[in-house]
Amino acid sequence: MKHINIKRRQAGFTLVELSVVLVVVGLLFAAVVKGQEMVDVAKVQKLVQDLKNTESIVQKYALAKGRMPGDCDSDGVVDFAADATLRTDTDNLARANKYNYTTTQPTYNAALSLAGNDMGCVQIGAVASQNTVPVVINAPLEANTWINDLKLAGMVSDSVPNRIFAKTVNEDFMFLGSVADQSDKSANAKYNAIVLHNVPQWMARAVSTAINGTDAVANRSRIRQLVRTGADGQYEATWDLVDAGSTMRDSMVSIAYFYDRVPAATGNLVP
Repeated sequence: MKHINIKRRQAGFTLVELSVVLVVVGLLFAAVVKGQEMVDVAKVQKLVQDLKNTESIVQKYALAKGRMPGDCDSDGVVDFAADATLRTDTDNLARANKYNYTTTQPTYNAALSLAGNDMGCVQIGAVASQNTVPVVINAPLEANTWINDLKLAGMVSDSVPNRIFAKTVNEDFMFLGSVADQSDKSANAKYNAIVLHNVPQWMARAVSTAINGTDAVANRSRIRQLVRTGADGQYEATWDLVDAGSTMRDSMVSIAYFYDRVPAATGNLVP
């Protein structure tokens, strides 16, 4: 009688097979982490580039027109109060509604009131029809004015809605205007700035590093953390003011980019 040798089927994995699986899993995990880091870096670079591009076109307009877009009374300060836009909600609906989503061609406003959404600043030297002398026009309160001025100057296409033009990579909007400084040295002087809301803290720190050269200080140089505690803007000394229930990395902050003059540093500085 022949003996039939039947090998038992091996159960489970060998150490070699387990090692291979662990190596593959580790490589996949590293690739995912590296991919996320690359995405984060790209977002930071995009936001920095958006700020720089906006600054560049604003300065180009100022050279051509003798005033900045949105500075309707030509006093050197953009009239819209950029720090009046608040980060009181987690979404961006209230801020989105401050910008038009139409492609209506803006027109110069020659009336005494410049509050219209679709208007640009009154033309330099314009005279109201009922007056024989030039009229000092009150500053408009609309967020759209600076973009409309750029469109009227042919520097931005009329086919781009203001809301799209002002949208940023962090899924919120930039507001160009003035920020009232609260430090004792500046005595509530107004400074031209671009204000951004709902910026993740990790992104704000990275933008600060790219522009200021350091991410440890949030209350001096051009990029500052804008904290709303009263009628004016304050600057938090460190990037550690977090929302309740949020991690430091993902907590949302508001930042101001002073592209023109820079306010004096506040007294509460960190090394």
